[in-house]
Amino acid sequence: MYGDPHHLNTTSIWQEIEAFVLMNPNLPTFCMGDLNNIMHLNEKSGPNPANAARIRNFCCLVKNCGFFDLGYSGPAYTWTNKRFSTNPTYQRLDRCLANAEWCTAFP
Repeated sequence: MYGDPHHLNTTSIWQEIEAFVLMNPNLPTFCMGDLNNIMHLNEKSGPNPANAARIRNFCCLVKNCGFFDLGYSGPAYTWTNKRFSTNPTYQRLDRCLANAEWCTAFP
């Protein structure tokens, strides 16, 4: 999936995903991609602070869906605004999330 980079439709995108998951509670569900959201303050580095309310909302939606972050191996950040001549921003926006049913089916 690709999350809204401008956060205009983020809530509606996650509401659709949450509704799907809640309507299919026993279905193995996997969500991967550039979600354009961070889950922790340390997943952003740059001149502007992370949006704590956006982090809380994202974490609540992940929890409501019963998703687990499957982890990541690689550089600490998966995105940059490439403003290397000034003060660049780095964030970890890419992730893999899955529910318990998916983790059981695909250990």
